[in-house]
Amino acid sequence: MKSPKLDPELVESLLESLASWDPRASVPLALDYMRLGDEAALQGFDALALGNPQADAMLKGRYLSPSPDVEELSSLPAGTLGREFARYLADNELDANLLRESAFIGAHRGRGEDVGYLAERGFQLHDLFHVLTGYDTTPLGEVRVVSFTVAQTPAPYPAMIIATRPLQMVLYKPELLPPVMDAISEGWALGRRAKPLMGVHWEEYWDHPLSDLRREYDLA
Repeated sequence: MKSPKLDPELVESLLESLASWDPRASVPLALDYMRLGDEAALQGFDALALGNPQADAMLKGRYLSPSPDVEELSSLPAGTLGREFARYLADNELDANLLRESAFIGAHRGRGEDVGYLAERGFQLHDLFHVLTGYDTTPLGEVRVVSFTVAQTPAPYPAMIIATRPLQMVLYKPELLPPVMDAISEGWALGRRAKPLMGVHWEEYWDHPLSDLRREYDLA
């Protein structure tokens, strides 16, 4: 079977991503993939998203959470999901709305409203997945959380990260290949073992103990 040729602009974007140690280098690559990637592969990602066991229920309700009130979350008891989420944002100097404004949302909506909605909800949950899994925001922590995400519901951006990081190590830093592969394996295994998280309205559980939620969803 003849393999499809990659668009030259996409190849250039891939090479630029591989040559950069900026953790955000995969962002333009993944956006270029959404624009220039093989259509059959993109349709495959759409099918994976729509085939998620929780997708039908999610699409019926199309739940999107309001922007979190970080001050209110900070006032919740220690150890609750909301308090830990607020601490995570503060410790990492993150804007709670950053991923809600991602260009990927529009790119996915261009492929259909259903796919666009699922992507938008997924971006709302990225930082919460860090808190639920306990994975930090170091480069290896991000590899763990995107591997966890792809194991739960494959999507182009996180898949691009876990596909290119090992190649980047092979080309430039082979001594880092073992910890990168360990991080991918750890996140993937947890994502496969855990109960599905995408369809949960986590924002309704701000006042619940994080430890209880981890046990309930097989994250502990």
